[in-house]
Amino acid sequence: MKCYKAKWILTSADEVLRDMAIVVDEGKIIDIIPNDKVDFDEKYVKDLGNAVITPGFIDLLTQYQYTDILELNPNDFKRRLKKFFKTLSLKYNFAGVAQNNYSRKWAGILCNYFALDRNQKTESFKHGVIESIKSGTTCIAQVSKEYKYFEIVNKLPIKNYLFFEVFSDSKDHSKKTFKTMRTKIEDFVYHKGENTHIGIMLNSISGVHRKLWELFSKYCRKHNMILMTRFAESKDEIEWLEHGFSDIDLLHKYMGMRKITPYSRNLTPVQYLNNLKVLTKKVLVANANYDTSEISELAETGAKYIYQPKYSEEICNKKLDFKEVVEKFGQNFGFSTQSFSKGRTFSLLKLAAEANSDNIIDVVELIKYLTIYPAKILRLENSIGSIEIGKDADFNVFKLMDGEDYKDIIKQEIPYSVYSKGRKLIKDGNVRFSL
Repeated sequence: MKCYKAKWILTSADEVLRDMAIVVDEGKIIDIIPNDKVDFDEKYVKDLGNAVITPGFIDLLTQYQYTDILELNPNDFKRRLKKFFKTLSLKYNFAGVAQNNYSRKWAGILCNYFALDRNQKTESFKHGVIESIKSGTTCIAQVSKEYKYFEIVNKLPIKNYLFFEVFSDSKDHSKKTFKTMRTKIEDFVYHKGENTHIGIMLNSISGVHRKLWELFSKYCRKHNMILMTRFAESKDEIEWLEHGFSDIDLLHKYMGMRKITPYSRNLTPVQYLNNLKVLTKKVLVANANYDTSEISELAETGAKYIYQPKYSEEICNKKLDFKEVVEKFGQNFGFSTQSFSKGRTFSLLKLAAEANSDNIIDVVELIKYLTIYPAKILRLENSIGSIEIGKDADFNVFKLMDGEDYKDIIKQEIPYSVYSKGRKLIKDGNVRFSL
């Protein structure tokens, strides 16, 4: 049993607590008591002084396999040759397409990634995980179509959702993909650890044939499984819905997929998925950058929203205004730190502070968008997301300067220490676990 005394505790549940301590035993918070009532043996008490305890943060969409793609080069001749031909194919397929085009940008990302060997991909993934935990993230929603990351994710010392990403370009392909993935999911569910949860990521409206939408929507409803998708994140996708073709076709061709056409044209993204009975409260949608006229309609479906300000600016060339997101989605959204730029931040706190630079909401409420609100979205609020008796001891410690109070944590980028189930993972920037 251990006790952690602090000047402030942002519980993400009730009021801000002052001069209180949390008592942890076997990874759970078993009590919250005043500091002056702590009477344990000194060796079991950690007096954090002028510090703030917050719940651990939750990142609603990560793709850590891409963390180092701008830093790494292929190791051997075979890989260098593969990258050469991939680059050549990219330039040929996207001849005349602007460099800042969404589909071309993604083709470039995939070109760099496909050229890496298995070890480089694995190390890139682990690097992203470590940097994220150092920034106070104790729960991630990782997206990948590659099964190999399950073994890494399943051994992480933090909570995680692994959303397996699927694509399909025809009715037959959809049936085969569904059958294969269903078998894999059942196997993963059987072998997953207590920290791991499984979900499905249907790539996007334009990257998935209607048959696969139908199959997985029904499957996820039946098995109470969360479904995620990218939603109206690019101009290419909106043009595809309107005309039946766009530059997104070039990206699919580069990926080895046949041309996909919408089941009906001139539909908005909400109409397109609503007709397939997809949008429910168990669905997470990322971006919606090019669907601003019907954001309210999207929110009314009950679908939850993933706000990706950095990714939206870099890859999609447009992002929703934070004030609009708050007004439309209320408590039904959370943040993603996903980015492909050099020197990217893994700090959800920094990302949220930048989004809230006009002080649209106060610090206490802002922290909830990193903790309890995304915990509810992932349906993990019974174990994480707030500092409450009976929940897992997943929390961050932020040290304060003299004269500062809990509101000043917004000036910081990373916590002093990070705990998951009472286990100290980070102390003063030093990693205390291995992957």
